[in-house]
Amino acid sequence: MGEKKVLGFVMFVMAYGFTVTTLSYSQAPATCNGDEKLLSLCGEYLVNNKPNPSSDCCNAASDAFKRAMAIPHGQGIRDICNCLRVEGPNLNFHQDRLVSLPDVCHIKLSFSMQLCVFGS
Repeated sequence: MGEKKVLGFVMFVMAYGFTVTTLSYSQAPATCNGDEKLLSLCGEYLVNNKPNPSSDCCNAASDAFKRAMAIPHGQGIRDICNCLRVEGPNLNFHQDRLVSLPDVCHIKLSFSMQLCVFGS
C-alpha cells in the first residue's frame, strides 16, 4: 500500500515538473505578450533543470530583449520586466537565472537586469 502512495507521489511530481517546463505559446500569460518564445524555450534553464540555456533559448531571449529595447520611451523594457517579475515566480523561474540570462547568452542590454527582475 505504501509503495503505491510513493509511486503516485513520484508520478505527480514528474508530471508537474513536465508541465512547468513545457509552457506552450498559447499558455503564455497576457502580461508577457510577445515574449512567449523566451518563456517556453528558456523554461528548463530558468527552473534549474538544465545547467546551461540552449541556443534556441538564447536566440529567443536575444529577440525578446532587442524588441523590448526598440520600443520608444522605455515601454518595451517596462513590459518585459513586468512579465519576468510577475510571471517568473508563477512559472518557478529562479530569479538569479533570470538576472544572469543575458550574460550567459552574451546579450548586451541597455538596462539593469537586476532592477528588471527585482524592481527598485
